[in-house]
Amino acid sequence: MRRRSARVAVRLLPPTFRDRYRGELVSLLEGSTTPCRDTIDVLLLAVRQHLEVLVTRPMHTLALAALALTLVMFGYVINDLGSGLTELGQHWWSSAALAALLTSGVAAVLTSPARGQ
Repeated sequence: MRRRSARVAVRLLPPTFRDRYRGELVSLLEGSTTPCRDTIDVLLLAVRQHLEVLVTRPMHTLALAALALTLVMFGYVINDLGSGLTELGQHWWSSAALAALLTSGVAAVLTSPARGQ
């Protein structure tokens, strides 16, 4: 029974996570002194991993769209400045465009999903 419940719990993990850690998790669950509690922990881990995948991908897509939009906005701001980049700090809208560009770029990097997902 312990072996079967361990395999079922591990099977519920997302494929990339499961493929990487299947052997370790099954052996840990089979040799556990508290198999019921540890199996529940793996089930909760499966839920967290699936939720992370569901949340991370849309957030990354949104961050990339914001980055594209702010790149266009920043291009228009630079085009409107008479002396080019040297005037960037003198106008609030150019500073806001630069801040939006940097913020959306950082958001795109931070929300990028791990490789293999």
